[in-house]
Amino acid sequence: MSVDSTAREAGVLARAATWADADPLAATLARAFFDDPLICFILKDEATRAAKMPRLFKLLFKLGLPYGACDVTSGYEAAALWRPPGQWEIPWWQYITNGAKFLGTFGFGGARHVTWVMDIIEKRHPHEPHWYLQAIGTDPAKQGKGFGGVVIRRQLATADAAGMPAYLESSKETNIPIYQSFGFEVTGEIKLPDGPTLWPMWRKAKTPG
Repeated sequence: MSVDSTAREAGVLARAATWADADPLAATLARAFFDDPLICFILKDEATRAAKMPRLFKLLFKLGLPYGACDVTSGYEAAALWRPPGQWEIPWWQYITNGAKFLGTFGFGGARHVTWVMDIIEKRHPHEPHWYLQAIGTDPAKQGKGFGGVVIRRQLATADAAGMPAYLESSKETNIPIYQSFGFEVTGEIKLPDGPTLWPMWRKAKTPG
């Protein structure tokens, strides 16, 4: 993601994604997150990671789609998965109803590992009502051209209009200044045992009007 204005100057827009966008949206996020420290920690086998990642992001998209807050740019250069206030936590029954896809991606051992990781992260999640940026990524071939900025602004505008804060976890320290340019601030660190460090970031509510 970049704060570069090239994409905006070219008139690139973001829109709400539909189920018809599931495969290209998931493919974009899979390419964007291939070397992400958290993804590499939960999908340790590099030989199978590339095949599993689109399935993972398609499942996350499916779970978030009912809220109408998953966005893409016009050419699938960038995508963002948001969850609205009060809906940041994936309920246990959704893991059950999507058990085949979940186990098909992680396997039994991997499923235990990922649920352990998510439990650690979720314990640090703020409970004040907020918009949660679950994932955002730009196709590596399009990075540095402002597409990520276009896609993140769509739901930030929604949050601002409602006077709501926003939250994310940055899994790369190098992305922190980018998120800071959109008003997010680091609130601490989440150090996964024998794994990477995440940086929780909070964006204060804007006053409407």
